[in-house]
Amino acid sequence: MTRIALRGIDTMTDEARNLTLERGNLNVYRALANAERVFTGWMLAGRAALSSPVLSARLRELVILRVGHLMDSPYEIAQHTTVAQQAGMTPSQIAALGPAAHPAAGGFDDTELAVLRLTTELIRTKNVGAELFEQVHRALGDEATVEVLMLINRWTGLALMLNALDVDVDTHARIAIPPNR
Repeated sequence: MTRIALRGIDTMTDEARNLTLERGNLNVYRALANAERVFTGWMLAGRAALSSPVLSARLRELVILRVGHLMDSPYEIAQHTTVAQQAGMTPSQIAALGPAAHPAAGGFDDTELAVLRLTTELIRTKNVGAELFEQVHRALGDEATVEVLMLINRWTGLALMLNALDVDVDTHARIAIPPNR
């Protein structure tokens, strides 16, 4: 059970309410809306991360689901599994992102595997080796490499908050991804 009362949508500022409704009025947003002074900025940054055209939706969801599994975040996994399927991942590929699974068995291409290795290494060791970083950087370029790192950072931090707050997974609601901007 969520450890902090979820904010009612009617108690939020207009901007916070609109941003929350844009993505599905989920428990995560209603919990984090308790931090009223930073919530809207956090939501705007999230919108940018979810709608940036720099990374494909598939690569973005690979990173998010791998983070969710490595961080043991049932909420992130529940919310992003459907999005990953919509982005073209098969059930066996999604299963290959689990913490005990081996992404190499998922049929991912070389770039996806490199990004998954980077995500795993960064979360597990708090750093990434020069050779792996260079492999990802060569494949993606400057902007996309930094966006991958920003995704890892954002969803790792979100997993920590979700786990600390023990946010209940929404029974029926799933995240709505904003369109590319």
